[in-house]
Amino acid sequence: MKNTVQQLVVVGFLLFGMVGCSVVPSHDTSTAVQDQFQRSGRFALSVEKNTGERDAVQGGFVWNEHQQRIQLDLNNPMGSILARVVADAQGAQLQYPNGEIEYAQSADALVAQLLGYELPVEGMKDWLHGQTGTRPVTDLKKEQDQIVYFQQDQWRVRLQRYDELGPRLLHMHRTQPSQSFSVRIVVDY
Repeated sequence: MKNTVQQLVVVGFLLFGMVGCSVVPSHDTSTAVQDQFQRSGRFALSVEKNTGERDAVQGGFVWNEHQQRIQLDLNNPMGSILARVVADAQGAQLQYPNGEIEYAQSADALVAQLLGYELPVEGMKDWLHGQTGTRPVTDLKKEQDQIVYFQQDQWRVRLQRYDELGPRLLHMHRTQPSQSFSVRIVVDY
């Protein structure tokens, strides 16, 4: 069970990049992160290792962002909370349903602690907002002034079905020497 929860937590980090504690909001209203932001939906992650082994995990999420604090609840397909991730200026923590808590200085450090290797997740928070952030981007494509595709930190990202808060459908793919990740996020509201 704990391994599944750890996979879900990693998915949460991959999907949402819990690095809000390191992002300073801009005063430019076109790029400013809102003081309060909430999204809820479903995700699916597929990992294919170069050995041919495949792993997949899916579930639901509730993302709450208030100023520089982010709370991400990761749910199983039946809706029960499997883990809660909280990140702010003090660091990141993972709360298991049994009450056990793991801490790290940052979301990136927590992912490395859980997986044993690092994954660059810094830009993911921006992607949920339909933005690319400040990191270098290649192959940027826009339609009707909305970002629909780009590559950043070795991720190929496709954003679709925008509403007033951002994309409601996100496809992300990243290939590493030992494995490749495919992530799909569907935002219900």
